[in-house]
Amino acid sequence: MSEANGREAVTGAGDPNAEADPLPAWGEAAHRLILDEAVARLPEPLRGLLESEAHRERLREAAAAPPPPDEPADRADPVFRIDALTDEPHPFKDFPRRRSEAEAAFGAEAVAAAGTAPWSAAEAIDRLADALAGGRTDDAFAAAGALVRAAVGLHMPFHVTENADGSLTGNHGVARAVGVGLVRRYGDFYADEIRRDRRPVRYLREPTDDLFDWVIVAYGRIAPILEADTVARAKATYNPAQHPEDLAVPDAAAARPYYEALERELARRGSPEAAALRDAAAHLADLLYTAWVRAGKPLSLHAAVAEGGEPDTSSPYWLLVLALGMLAILLWPRRRPGAPVEPRT
Repeated sequence: MSEANGREAVTGAGDPNAEADPLPAWGEAAHRLILDEAVARLPEPLRGLLESEAHRERLREAAAAPPPPDEPADRADPVFRIDALTDEPHPFKDFPRRRSEAEAAFGAEAVAAAGTAPWSAAEAIDRLADALAGGRTDDAFAAAGALVRAAVGLHMPFHVTENADGSLTGNHGVARAVGVGLVRRYGDFYADEIRRDRRPVRYLREPTDDLFDWVIVAYGRIAPILEADTVARAKATYNPAQHPEDLAVPDAAAARPYYEALERELARRGSPEAAALRDAAAHLADLLYTAWVRAGKPLSLHAAVAEGGEPDTSSPYWLLVLALGMLAILLWPRRRPGAPVEPRT
């Protein structure tokens, strides 16, 4: 691995079930980097509501969970294969951004088959804001998980094209090679890259427009990644699709020449995969912040009194209120027995 780019391979065996990661292209390691960085970018007090490992783990679990049986399946949709709907070239200036208009132009079935991530993410903002405002913790995590899943998916270049695994261009397996294999091998590099150029979070007045803008940027990263992969395959005579077991083993000797070549070729093209991770974290923070602002900037993930009328004792804020109340009772001045009552003037 080239030292000039500051990447050091991670040694040691990985998870042998890496191919079962909940996201088909961004793997578990990349997903964790994105979520952790998104939370780190949030302002207080919002960051404090989500930064505990228990809450981040719950978010990760919610992002990987399928929607309940009584909810639309596309609430879990992490893809939007825009070029499956239109022959218009990138940057898709004339593509309709409202779902009703897209369905009128291309048909509801075609839109559903191509993926609905921009719209499901926008809807998840509304559901998250409503749950936060009402202090419904379970609903808040479910909505936030759907938001994480859809928003993160839109920044994976191979989630926004029908060339999803590279097979249409002779690059079969490139999506997981970049999103899983590369990130597992050079995790320290990507952890540093994802923290670069931090900016304040933004409130999104029209989230759907922003989500489509992100799709267009992600789509523009497909070509340089495919070019880098094509060169790396030729140099290493290695096809990652034929060796899925190597995804989970960072020090697999047979895969090393390919991943070293892939790293170099991506670096020559500006490391578009690292930029995608960085954008995913920054934009996920924007989406979470937008929902929180719409909810009225609550200070807790719980309601002071749950819907059933009983206190929600799982909230640390409830415990604080209870402790202050007991302290006030203990310190409240009391009249001694037999002490005269002073007349009012």
